[in-house]
Amino acid sequence: MVSFKHAFALFTFSFLLCANLQIAAAQDQDKDTVVIQLGDERYTVAYASTHINRQLGLMYRRQMCEDCGMLFKFDSVRIASIWMKNTYIPLDLAYISEEGEIVSIHQLTPHDETSVPSPKRVLYALEMNQGWFAKKDIRPGDKVGLLP
Repeated sequence: MVSFKHAFALFTFSFLLCANLQIAAAQDQDKDTVVIQLGDERYTVAYASTHINRQLGLMYRRQMCEDCGMLFKFDSVRIASIWMKNTYIPLDLAYISEEGEIVSIHQLTPHDETSVPSPKRVLYALEMNQGWFAKKDIRPGDKVGLLP
């Protein structure tokens, strides 16, 4: 017979193992990358095309290189919504239409669990370091090329 103490220890171990696997998956997600084009420049960014990668996003990261980021492709064109749960890096979020047009750019605050919706139906979202779009003079209406 398994005691409550042993059952609780097993449950705690299983929970921590799952949490560590999610963190490891978040750190490994850069293995899936895509090249996108903004203006005359091309950038290689992490590509969150699977449900688990979209769910984890950039959670748990403490830093990101200057031109690094993550492109999210949703399952279908829709009003999308993103939050900053467990995200330590201040980010800019660009929502992108199916045609590749940036429809809006938002500044996101670390750990803010307020959902930030897209203003209209989109297929993509691109997260970059906060201030990146302004520094590159990228604005709503600009086109993102080479989208998957």
